[in-house]
Amino acid sequence: MQPVVENQPTCLKSTGRNIVDLLGRSHVLDMLYFMSNQDKPLRFNELKRELSITATTLSRRLEDFISLGFINREVFAEVPARVEYSLSDKAKSLGPVLRNLFDWVESNYS
Repeated sequence: MQPVVENQPTCLKSTGRNIVDLLGRSHVLDMLYFMSNQDKPLRFNELKRELSITATTLSRRLEDFISLGFINREVFAEVPARVEYSLSDKAKSLGPVLRNLFDWVESNYS
């Protein structure tokens, strides 16, 4: 007999779980909100200053975002080196989902 293979819902598959896990980490929602309200790419120190976040935490969150395709990272061949970050289309499409989630939270838990 073959083992029964259960189809897991998307939220329990590895990518879905990674995204939900990322959204629960410190500063992630702040970063998404701040970056979605900017009309230009941002540099590391701008993000660090505006979000009052440590360099280590910001670096980790940016790495997490890049690994999921939420951030576009552009490196310029200049001295000193210049790196700019902007939200990808994938991350921008997450905005309405988060708005709906927080509308639901507000209507059910306020």
